[in-house]
Amino acid sequence: MKAWQLPLVAMATVSTGAYAVEADGIMLGSGVTVLPGVELSISDNNNIYLEDSNTNSSTITRVRPNVGLNADLGAAVVNAFYQFESATYSADSDDNYLDHLLTLGADYEATSRVSVAGAFKFNKGHDDRGTGSLQTETTNERDPSEYSELTLGASATYGADSAFANVTGYVERYGKEYDNNEDITDTLNYDKTTVGAELALKVSPDTKVLFDISNAEISYDDSAASAKEGSLVKFLVGASWNMTGKTTGEFKIGTAKRSFDESTFDDNSSFSWEGNVSWSPKSYSTVTLMTSQSSNESTGIGTYVDNSYTMVNWDHEFSTMWAMNVMASLNGDDYVDGDRKDTTKAFTIAGIYSPMKMLDVKAGLDIAKRDSDAAGADYSKRVISVGATLAF
Repeated sequence: MKAWQLPLVAMATVSTGAYAVEADGIMLGSGVTVLPGVELSISDNNNIYLEDSNTNSSTITRVRPNVGLNADLGAAVVNAFYQFESATYSADSDDNYLDHLLTLGADYEATSRVSVAGAFKFNKGHDDRGTGSLQTETTNERDPSEYSELTLGASATYGADSAFANVTGYVERYGKEYDNNEDITDTLNYDKTTVGAELALKVSPDTKVLFDISNAEISYDDSAASAKEGSLVKFLVGASWNMTGKTTGEFKIGTAKRSFDESTFDDNSSFSWEGNVSWSPKSYSTVTLMTSQSSNESTGIGTYVDNSYTMVNWDHEFSTMWAMNVMASLNGDDYVDGDRKDTTKAFTIAGIYSPMKMLDVKAGLDIAKRDSDAAGADYSKRVISVGATLAF
């Protein structure tokens, strides 16, 4: 399954890439492989509530058991992944949480030119105090906000790698519902249904021109949030390329228009883009650039959020046993009708030691800083962590 063939539902199809280590898995026969694993990390966070002053620190212990399944059945490929994450905070047990993630994906090549795919994703997650729905709440008066996310997606592609034209139609249904703190979260529950199509035209053996159009219909469960209901239409034009196996990428640029069913808020058209480029000058070193501009649903501030994001990541292997990861990102949030703009800079550096291919030992430093024009919304955070990943 090619990433350009399935722009939406591919995110829910998990394979061996879920592991940093090189897992062999347990062969069950008939093309079915099970990949169990577990991650353990201990971190020291000097600002767990993202406060601008009088910050709170904590040691956080996280355990993430997981299991993946790959089934290559010939014309059909099925993937599944399940993980739960348990976290324990030394400062306040009210911050402890248990999250769950389940994804299922299937890709079926009916003929050499026709393929269909489907995906399912269920995430039982939470907003830490000081984030999401709790950004403006007094941190010691609330429990973390718990929520459930459900995503269903499907796509159909007509075409082949050697064909001049390929067409993909896709549909995705996403829903988010909070489970507690109802007095502030009831107005945040919403559903989004997206329908779109992408046309890819082959202009050279290594390059395709892309045209992508989509429409998302957004509805809220609570009548108090009905003024935010409406649609988001996007039209993007770009290209994908794979040059000599060292540089691959995809970049699309265009417009996004958000319209509201009621006249309470003004419709808005904005510049939009999404892209990623991967450069591997050597087999053991890869630099990745990701950038996007999107219109997202609000977590309580403003009508919606205009978001811009840019990230540069460098993975380098010094040897079969030693590797390094460096990442820097810049995130901008403009809370439309909320009189607030945030800019967040983040930097991560980590060293990985792999004494065997099924085990990674990792130590890292994460630094983040947010500058906001809203009073009390600035913060600086430093996280030092050590951990291990084991996969079979």
